[in-house]
Amino acid sequence: MMKFFKKKSEPTDRLQQADAALNKGLSGMLIKGLVPKEQRQQMSDGLEAAKQMQAAASGSVAITAMGTIVSVKDTGKLVNFDPIVLLTMDVVENSGSRYSHTMETLVPKMQIPRPGDVIGLGTHPAHPSSFIYMGPLG
Repeated sequence: MMKFFKKKSEPTDRLQQADAALNKGLSGMLIKGLVPKEQRQQMSDGLEAAKQMQAAASGSVAITAMGTIVSVKDTGKLVNFDPIVLLTMDVVENSGSRYSHTMETLVPKMQIPRPGDVIGLGTHPAHPSSFIYMGPLG
């Protein structure tokens, strides 16, 4: 007999479920057939930004650089009512190297950085050449 209302024994990550629904199986095929490519890309970008925020919040990523915000531009995209913004900043890595860097990232709407703010940056686990926004410092 099938059990329709049983609880799953293992909690699953909601971001993994969303990724699977967007990119795999029957739902992925339907999305590819019905949703325009530009909107699918926006959905994937938002999902990736949410994964980065989850990694940063879990503490599994160490701060490897600090960025001083030069400018903040709104992209018009939202994930759970939090904006995805384009940050231009002056970066100082822990090794001492300095350079200018621009990144598109999800930020909590209650902590949107402003020019002059200093933020933490972590190395992206899957893409070591890019950063994850870790939030304001100090």
